[in-house]
Amino acid sequence: MLSRSLATKLPAAVGCVLAIALLAGLAEAFLRRFPLSEQEPFLGAASPRRGILAADDAFGVRYRSFDDFAADNAERLRPFLPLAAPGPPLWAFFGTSFVQAPGMLGDTLRARLPSRRMFYLGRNEDLLVRFAQIALLLEEGLRPERLFVVFVPGDLASLGAQPLATVEVTEHGALGYRPRLPAGAGGHLVTGSALARTVWFRIGGHVGNPGFDPHELYEHLDDVLLDDARRPFANLARVAQAHAVPVTVVLIPGYHQVMRGASYEFQDRLAAALTELGFDMCDPRAAFARAASPDLYIPDRHFSPAGNKVLADALLSHLAARGVVVPDQQGASAR
Repeated sequence: MLSRSLATKLPAAVGCVLAIALLAGLAEAFLRRFPLSEQEPFLGAASPRRGILAADDAFGVRYRSFDDFAADNAERLRPFLPLAAPGPPLWAFFGTSFVQAPGMLGDTLRARLPSRRMFYLGRNEDLLVRFAQIALLLEEGLRPERLFVVFVPGDLASLGAQPLATVEVTEHGALGYRPRLPAGAGGHLVTGSALARTVWFRIGGHVGNPGFDPHELYEHLDDVLLDDARRPFANLARVAQAHAVPVTVVLIPGYHQVMRGASYEFQDRLAAALTELGFDMCDPRAAFARAASPDLYIPDRHFSPAGNKVLADALLSHLAARGVVVPDQQGASAR
């Protein structure tokens, strides 16, 4: 017979266990039905994300069709259709908001060089998706006089955290990643339980390269990340050469490099690797060092009109030094 003390405590203990089990069951059901947004790229076929991509050996991703791409970029693409139609010389730019955002490099050069059509899609995309865009557009007939890949150190952050080996495209056409799983039974638990998966994600266990620190990109571009970057760039070089399109890679310095003296190891290592692949490299660090001032930046550390002028001047000077014919400019002295 149970002691009176144990008989008194047992119902409370059982009730506590049942309450915990009920809460865990409710949490499991809720997280299965409504996974946290941070988990969505890692859920494979279960991800609610939808897209227009497919897997690709060269760049990791490609577009399912040009029609899907054109529909997704209809407003920006419409003035350039059909892509193979004759017209004024075109410069095509691919990069993040330092190119795409209003008032940044794309808009600055469009105002400066009215004799050139400036092609940029006005939206930020993952680095691999940008390369997929270039390949698709060249295959469909776009023939820029020159193609520009504009790069900031942060562009490699996603590839640093999730190496190429983890990149996948879900059956629904969305860019995703294979999560890193704990060894043994823990991996089965994280795979089978939404609650365990959430705990694993909250401690950062899912990250493909858990040792990657994006804040160290300026001073430390490790060999694994450099090799991962080299592969899509090598394929870009092959595609551009096949279509006889010259490519200039522009390495924009970061705020901390210009204003706080951070290392340029990122640009030094990347430029050396890309030069070996045959790319024309434009590194405007000297121009920004000469002009270094808080006036070059707006509060979010994008360039101000003065900063974009420094960048545009440096790029056009670089092209002229390479023998590229730079057209007449308007407003070149305006700040």
